[in-house]
Amino acid sequence: MKIKVAKFGGTSMADAQAIVRSADIVKAEPARRYVVVSAPGKRYSQDVKVTDMLYECFHMSEMDGNFDPAFEKIKERFAGIAADLGLD
Repeated sequence: MKIKVAKFGGTSMADAQAIVRSADIVKAEPARRYVVVSAPGKRYSQDVKVTDMLYECFHMSEMDGNFDPAFEKIKERFAGIAADLGLD
């Protein structure tokens, strides 16, 4: 059996529902044994991708070194996904 690597990111990781769909895709074929995941994308048209939030952290750290407000938004996004997935 050949081994397949699957890559998911952006809208495929945007929220809990999308992550569950991606997991179903992986589970549907035994050859998919390795999964590479990148940052969550937009959940809706006016949303901000996590990658763009990380860039904002970088820019804020260059300006005055304090990127806490931007990083807090990233933490909230991942905490929301975890909660929606029923994870601690």
